[in-house]
Amino acid sequence: SDGPVSRYLNRPISTRITRFLVKTKVTPNQVSFFSFLLCLISSVLFLIGGYATLLAGAVLAQIASIIDGCDGEIARLKYQSTAFGGWFDAVLDRYADAFLLFGLICHIYFLNDNFLYIIVGFLALTGTFMNSYTADKYDTLMKKKLGPEDDYFRIGRDVRIAIIFLGALINQIFLILLIIGVVTNVENVRRVLILGKDEKKRMCKKED
Repeated sequence: SDGPVSRYLNRPISTRITRFLVKTKVTPNQVSFFSFLLCLISSVLFLIGGYATLLAGAVLAQIASIIDGCDGEIARLKYQSTAFGGWFDAVLDRYADAFLLFGLICHIYFLNDNFLYIIVGFLALTGTFMNSYTADKYDTLMKKKLGPEDDYFRIGRDVRIAIIFLGALINQIFLILLIIGVVTNVENVRRVLILGKDEKKRMCKKED
């Protein structure tokens, strides 16, 4: 269920970090919380304003995204996977997403004082949270349809944070929020249509 950024960038780096962490007493939940703290610091940097702090915050957010993959890797290697651990990580991720986007919205709004930025920011926030909400059923369906080695199209948190990083690099906050708002909401509609089509097929089979 890795997204493209996670598969080709984050995961190759996180597995190398995990090789070191797995030899320590660090727990998966501690790694999850550390990743969240990095995002929290990143959001504060966004709020400060200025290109330097914007870029520093985006770099921290990308590092947090990479480290966020380590908790699951450590849990599997140490046989410490728990339902609570997965849920705890998901909760922290949602808070981290909210802080990051809030920081970006405030940053651009304080600079330009344009209500349009609030609207676009709201769409980005809504799309982001619904993207996470729809992911569970969508991933479950895809894993049922495909084999364990097969990949499927997925836009998730790794893509959103990569957009933040690239947008901050060129100092285009409005573009960041606009792309996240459009991409996440379009992806949510696509998932709903796929799940609805699958439900319709299953109902037809029951009737037959």
